[in-house]
Amino acid sequence: MFDKIMENHKALIVIPIILALLSLALISFNGIEQGVELKGGSLAELQLADSISQSDLEQQLTQELHTNNIKVTSNGDNKVTVELENNVNSSTFTSAINGKAKIISYNEIGPVLSEEAMGQIYIAMIFAFLFMAVTVFIVFREPVPSVAIILAALCDILIALGGMSLLHIPLSIASVGALLMLIGYSVDTDILLTTRLLKRREGTVNERARNAMHTGLTMSFAAIAAMSILYLVTVIIMPEATTLSNISAVLVIGLIGDILSTWLMNLGILKSYIDWKHKKKHEKYNISSDASKSKDKKSSKTEEKKEKSSLRDRIKNKSKDDEDDNNDSSEDKDSAKDEDSLEEKEDSSENKSKKSSKSKGKSNKKGNKRKNKKNRKKGKGGK
Repeated sequence: MFDKIMENHKALIVIPIILALLSLALISFNGIEQGVELKGGSLAELQLADSISQSDLEQQLTQELHTNNIKVTSNGDNKVTVELENNVNSSTFTSAINGKAKIISYNEIGPVLSEEAMGQIYIAMIFAFLFMAVTVFIVFREPVPSVAIILAALCDILIALGGMSLLHIPLSIASVGALLMLIGYSVDTDILLTTRLLKRREGTVNERARNAMHTGLTMSFAAIAAMSILYLVTVIIMPEATTLSNISAVLVIGLIGDILSTWLMNLGILKSYIDWKHKKKHEKYNISSDASKSKDKKSSKTEEKKEKSSLRDRIKNKSKDDEDDNNDSSEDKDSAKDEDSLEEKEDSSENKSKKSSKSKGKSNKKGNKRKNKKNRKKGKGGK
C-alpha cells in the first residue's frame, strides 16, 4: 500500500482537497448549529419533579412559551438542561414550568455577548493558524513545507466542520476547544513527517517517509481509539455529558481527516518538492559540468593553438638557424677557400723565392768558380 501511495503521490494530493471542498459545500448549504452561548438565548438547569419526564417537560414548555426552539438535555440524577433560542426572562420561564421542576440556574445570553464570543473564537482560530505558520517557517526556513502544513491543518478543520454539519453537532465553546486541539494534532503529525523528510539524511526518501508514517499512524489511531471509547461511554452510559460527547465526536472526525490530509496531501507535496529540488540540483550540476567541459575544450583549443604557434615558431626558428648555419658554412667554405688560395699563393711565392735564391746561389757559385779559375791563371802567368 505504501509503495502505491509513493508511486501515485501527485494524484493522491487531490483527495483531501476534494473532501475539504465537499465539507465547505455542506457547511454552506446545511449550515452548522450553534450553541446558546454563541447564538444567544436562555439556558436553564432544572431539577425535575418525580411526576414529570423529560419529554413531558419539553412539550409543556413548547405550549407555554409558544416556540419550537427548545432543547432539553438530560444531565443525570433527574436533572436537565433547557436551551431556549429566544431570550425569556426568568419569571416567564418559572410560570411556564408550573412547579413541575426546580430551577437550579438560569442564564440569559444576549446578542452582544454571543457576537463577542464568536469574535473571540475567530480571533483564536486566526492566531492559532498565524503562530503555527510563523513557527513552522522559523523551523524549516522553506515556504513550500510551511504552506503544506498550514494547508493540511486547514483541510482538517474543514473536514471536522463538515462532519459537525452532517451529524448536527452544535458549534459551542466546547467544540471550538476540540477544533483547536485538532490543529495541535494536525501540526504534530505534519511536523513529524516534514522533519523526517527534510532534516534527516539517513536512508532514502521512501524509507524516511515509511518510518514517519508508521509513527504518525500509531499516534493517530491511538487518539482515535481513545476518543471513540469516550464517545461511546458518554452516549451509552452518560448521556447527560453532551459536552464530552461533542468534543470526542469532533476529534474523531478531525483525526480521520488528519490521516488523509497528512499522509496523502502533505506527503505528496513534500515528495514532489524533494524530487523538484533533486532535479534542479542535477540540472545545475549538469550545467556546471557542461560549462566546465566547454571551458576545458576552450582551454584545450587555446593550448592547441599555442602549441601550433609554438611549433610554427620553432620551425621558423629552425629554418632560420639552418639558413644561418648554411650561410655560416658557405662563409666558412669561402673563407677556407680564400685561406687555401692565400696559402697556395704564399707557398708559390715562397717556392719562387726559394727558386730565385737557389738560382742566385748557383749563379754566385758559378761566378766564384770563374773568378777562382781566373785568379789561378793569373797566378800561373806571373810565375
